[in-house]
Amino acid sequence: MSTHGTSHKPQHLPRLPIRSRRVVNGNGEELVSTSVYCPIVEKSVAVAECEACARFHALHFDAETRTTAVTCACDDAAPGPAEEAALRDAIGGALDPQTPLAGIMTTTVVCVRPDTSLDDVLTLFDRHAFGGMPVLDDAGRAIGIISRADVLRAHRERGDTEEMRHVSARPNERDRLDLEPGIHVYEPAQITAGDMMSPVAFSLHESSNIGQAAALMAFEAVHRLPVVADAGEVVGIVSALDVLRWFGQRSGYLIPPAHKRG
Repeated sequence: MSTHGTSHKPQHLPRLPIRSRRVVNGNGEELVSTSVYCPIVEKSVAVAECEACARFHALHFDAETRTTAVTCACDDAAPGPAEEAALRDAIGGALDPQTPLAGIMTTTVVCVRPDTSLDDVLTLFDRHAFGGMPVLDDAGRAIGIISRADVLRAHRERGDTEEMRHVSARPNERDRLDLEPGIHVYEPAQITAGDMMSPVAFSLHESSNIGQAAALMAFEAVHRLPVVADAGEVVGIVSALDVLRWFGQRSGYLIPPAHKRG
């Protein structure tokens, strides 16, 4: 008989949600990185680094919320309750603006590079039910935000007056194309995320709270904010709808989590 069943501690281990960042580059390739906020070192760490820690106990997958969390064998670790438990606890809870962003932000973030094409961005918006995506540099830092409205506007403008890019044929290329000297080839200009994005990306550190997020979004008139770790890399995103959902839940109303909405 295993002695593990006599231990009560694994039943109460804190669960730390895993954040997932998916970045689509200009070649249409999708790069995925995962991280978790470690309350011991008080910063985000890679999941692989977390698994190598002596406090790591296991990975926990919640089939109801379709989320994965790290169970951490340390009493000092702040608990990360499953989404349904968080919803249950939120009903009638105190309206505390100091509530950390980690409790309401979206932890699975889809991002793009500046060279990602308009068609690839359109595909991402069609596939996912969100209103905007961060645009990241090579270091994973947000350099802009692209919204669904930005993409639809660019798509409409491309259909009205498709821009052309001038490409001069070199002598050896003329031979392959069977073109006479002086003839040029014109190709449609490629519209990218960098062309469509809002170049200023306001962001908040993962240690920030809901009150700060609400104040910044209201002051700057923006609808979403990237949430970043110490080095500036994006680990989540919080929207005005996330703040409103939290406010409604804390006011005593039953509001389903975002992933359960149609």
